[in-house]
Amino acid sequence: MTFTQQLGFFLRSFFLQTGWNYLKYQNLGLFFVMWPFLKRLYATDPDAIPSVVTRYLSTFNTQPVMASFCFGALARQEEFLAQAQNMAQFNEEFAEWNSIKRGLSITTASIGDRLFWGTLKPCTLLLALFIWILLKINVFEITPQPQPPLAYTFLACIAAFVAFNTLALFVKWRGLRISYTADEQACFGLTQFDWNRTIYNAKKIGLVLVVGMILFGMYNYLKAFNATDLQFITRAIIVLFFICISFVTQRLRIPNMYLYLLSAMIFNIVCYL
Repeated sequence: MTFTQQLGFFLRSFFLQTGWNYLKYQNLGLFFVMWPFLKRLYATDPDAIPSVVTRYLSTFNTQPVMASFCFGALARQEEFLAQAQNMAQFNEEFAEWNSIKRGLSITTASIGDRLFWGTLKPCTLLLALFIWILLKINVFEITPQPQPPLAYTFLACIAAFVAFNTLALFVKWRGLRISYTADEQACFGLTQFDWNRTIYNAKKIGLVLVVGMILFGMYNYLKAFNATDLQFITRAIIVLFFICISFVTQRLRIPNMYLYLLSAMIFNIVCYL
């Protein structure tokens, strides 16, 4: 894969979700990303293009950032398909192509959902909140105080945006190259990253940010705490209750969605009262 080809895949990959649909999910986006490569590969065999297009318009769905591993692996396998000398070899290579498209998309979706949606996005949101707290932006509804310049607010948003996209763009760019050169034994480049450790470390960072915000918020509140505040005590009990419940639901394998619905209902009742 040349640098120009890699750059083309990379730029087009940002439009993977553009044609998302309920019938075949990201199939239009996959075809859009792969089309220049396919058109160049089959330039001397235009009769093969209709069947190739049909293959790439079949169902496809994965995590958008991790999809780059699918693009590189499919491009390499497509070259083997184009070089098939007979029908038996073509069928063998097509079976491998189909296996890559299905299996790799599921694997990358699992890793990407846990890393980018389940860990990195909440972690960068916590980073923005933590920066606001350090800049003394009033997010705890304590005593009214002069607010910092508006640029400070945008600074936290930019920091969260940069933190998320730095890792996302690196994985997207690097994934194209290593998935094209790696084979099935190396899971098309996925084994070059320690995904579990990355997710674990990101969760630890998120935990540190959460604890830091809680301690900082309690300090700002309690330093002016002179009398019993029923509202503060109620909020603290509710927060501690849901922290404990989250551990119980996790151990019992109860979906967190039910916990979110329960928490939203209780918080609305408390706010109303």
